[in-house]
Amino acid sequence: GWVSCLAELDDGRLASGSWDRTIRIWSVAVGADAAQASHVVLEGHDGPVTRLVALDDGRLASGSWDRTIRIWSVAVGADAA
Repeated sequence: GWVSCLAELDDGRLASGSWDRTIRIWSVAVGADAAQASHVVLEGHDGPVTRLVALDDGRLASGSWDRTIRIWSVAVGADAA
């Protein structure tokens, strides 16, 4: 799906929110193959993900057209709420 937002995580990875209702966590290491780089996919929104914010405690907040905000544990790859 089309990417609608990005957030840089404290560990250097990149989070992308998409119209396909997913959040993907990408390794941005030099030379990383884009097809192999997405190693975590977070699912749970019922609408396009339009906002991402990396929180100071390492979690990720997301906002969606489904009128919800979710808090994610990026290390676990799951909704933390």
